[in-house]
Amino acid sequence: MTGYVLKRILLVIPTMLVVMIIAFFLSKLVPGDAASAMLILQGIQPDGPNASKEYERNYIHLKLNKPTFYFSILPDFYPENINQIPSDTKRKQINDFLIQKFKYSDIQDYLSVRDQITYTKSTDNKDSLDNNYTYNLIFETQPSKIKSSIEQLLKYNNAEISPKISALETSFNNMVKNKSTFYYPKIFWHGLDNQFHFWFKEIIAGDFGLSIKDGRMVSDKISAALKWTLVLILLNVILSSLISIPTGLYAGYKENGWFDRMSNFISLLLYATPVFWLASLLIVFCTSDRYSTFLNIFPTPGTWYIPDNQSFFRSMGLFSGQLVLPVICLVANDIAQLSRITKNNVIEQKSKLYVTLAKAKGLNDWVILKKHILPNVLIPLITVIGGRIPAGISGALIIEIIFNIPGMGRLMYESIFSSDWNVVFGILLIVSVFTITFMLITDIIYALVNPKIKTSMS
Repeated sequence: MTGYVLKRILLVIPTMLVVMIIAFFLSKLVPGDAASAMLILQGIQPDGPNASKEYERNYIHLKLNKPTFYFSILPDFYPENINQIPSDTKRKQINDFLIQKFKYSDIQDYLSVRDQITYTKSTDNKDSLDNNYTYNLIFETQPSKIKSSIEQLLKYNNAEISPKISALETSFNNMVKNKSTFYYPKIFWHGLDNQFHFWFKEIIAGDFGLSIKDGRMVSDKISAALKWTLVLILLNVILSSLISIPTGLYAGYKENGWFDRMSNFISLLLYATPVFWLASLLIVFCTSDRYSTFLNIFPTPGTWYIPDNQSFFRSMGLFSGQLVLPVICLVANDIAQLSRITKNNVIEQKSKLYVTLAKAKGLNDWVILKKHILPNVLIPLITVIGGRIPAGISGALIIEIIFNIPGMGRLMYESIFSSDWNVVFGILLIVSVFTITFMLITDIIYALVNPKIKTSMS
């Protein structure tokens, strides 16, 4: 058994690495970056006087100036690491020029001369370059517009500035003339000094960064939300299994009987009922005395207040009444699915020869169901139940929002709307790890329930 478990773990580790790599590169595609987010936490306006300086300091502190990955494959005229440019504006401009296939060395020459002009004012007020043409040059990356601005600047006749304008025209013409029409891919090896490596080490240590919404550690926010979601999931799995498995066993064994027809009708009704609609009905009828004082049983959703120093079990005891209706909604939906899967597998199994042999031996129905049919029916159920646990971590989103439960689903929802990407990708990684872990646990349970699986895969 130990060897089987080790083999499964060795198969899971590469999957987790791939998931982490995908999550990292997805985080690089979202708008903005961590350095900009840090400005918000610091209370610095993006257009403030110290914004550029603080952005560059945060950019270097967060190691965003490092290469993205262990290696990169780029066109031969690209720089080895464009991230080393801390200025956000200049980095974006260089990227725009590179996309147009201008060579990096020529771009640097042009920008160097351009900056000398755009940030220089003539001592002669009459011929001052403080006008729209120089302003446009600071942000412009389209060659046709740059050429037009340079032509306007060439009209100035000033001994101090004219040579610089001529140098600007020369550097621009060289950049356009040397534009690449064909290029070869070039591989750059960056070693361990890259963003992914530092990010990976922080994730392994449990550090997901800071939330830009309130400055709290992302790991603290996720761990607090995860507890409530796990409570919902465990109550859902336990109750739905205790109800649906016996129901499906008996309905399948007594196929086409009165119990089968009744349970089939209830299962279809529950499965066809949208969870959000059922939740809304329960809130309307069971949390107020508007329709009947006898139905006013449960507290109104949305009355959560958890002090920082209050223990989780204390909080769960205080708010246990608010968990009843969410659990009912989740269980109602899962009962329909699990009971039908159980019933269909019982119908399949009871036609097998081993069931006929058990009946021929004179065994009663209870013994046949418990000792012979149930072990074989559990195999597909393990798959479904094992998949429900990680799926419920993010799948309870609607229920948690409707009932205002501070779980993972609501945290994900609020983080997406506030563009709190550290929290979003932290939840993504947690959900992925849980999914892969429960797949591993499911495989191990398979081997315990049916040793033939372990033997065939060893």
